[in-house]
Amino acid sequence: MDGAQSDTKIVNKWNQARRLEFIDFRLSCDGRINRRDLVEFFGISVPQASLDLARYHQLVQDAVPPRVNLAYDRHLKYYIRTSDFKPLYPQLCSPTSYLADLLALCRGDLPPSRNYFGFVPNVGVATFVPPRRNISAEVLFNLLESIRNNMAVHISYMSLTSNANTDHLIAPHGLAYDGLRWHVRAYCYDHHSFRDFVLSRILRCAVPEIKAPSDRFPDPIGNGFREVGTTGDDDVDWNELIDLVLRANPDLPERSRRAIELDYGMEPNGTVVYTCRRALVFYTLNWLRLTEEDDYLPPERRQIVLDNKDEVRRRMAGGH
Repeated sequence: MDGAQSDTKIVNKWNQARRLEFIDFRLSCDGRINRRDLVEFFGISVPQASLDLARYHQLVQDAVPPRVNLAYDRHLKYYIRTSDFKPLYPQLCSPTSYLADLLALCRGDLPPSRNYFGFVPNVGVATFVPPRRNISAEVLFNLLESIRNNMAVHISYMSLTSNANTDHLIAPHGLAYDGLRWHVRAYCYDHHSFRDFVLSRILRCAVPEIKAPSDRFPDPIGNGFREVGTTGDDDVDWNELIDLVLRANPDLPERSRRAIELDYGMEPNGTVVYTCRRALVFYTLNWLRLTEEDDYLPPERRQIVLDNKDEVRRRMAGGH
């Protein structure tokens, strides 16, 4: 078999794997599937769709434990989910995955190739969905090149505290999402410290040309300032992890606390631990309404509390 034939065989195998996922998803979430669903979504022939359904049936019979998963209903002309159904791809068909894809679909962010939905329920989204941020592809990919090759790069940035755009030389090492916006985490030469820069506010990012400073090249831009400790490994706030121990607000009635514990998976001891980079704890506490300003909210508006509040605030202030 030559290389081209081998590549075609691999692609066809991958394509069938996707079609098997599609069958599993439709059975799991819609309870039924037919050949037409496969033909219309993947643009395959009816005989190929029949082969895919037969292959799926064989896989579930060979699974441990064996099961049936689907049975043909001649009246409906659909394969129907059986009572012993267990998905072949449990992660794809999990409630978490389904709801994440459903939210992405509602926001217009689900790629058509990943939209396996047949039936779509009416959905309302109560949280603020920001407009798609105008992040320049050139900016993003130049930053990624900087991160990948340990380079410093010039950016033009729109700051909240300055009337004019400011130019910075930064050495980026990571990306961060705060629940609303993407940031680049970088060492800033102007401030001689690590900072977060909102991606959508970076108006220009030059092609990376300057090697980031190191012990061998402490002054890469020749400004007389010895820059050392500027890599991701040196970013203490980024690398230090803090456990946030969350608990239902004890001032709520017992039944309300129990409901909150179910919401957040606070079982079996009534707490759940979320591990967060110290550099991002501020954003996380804001989202969860666990800042010092939120301490004075009534229990109905502050349904969870930080069980290790003193420790977290001490470590955020630089203590250990």
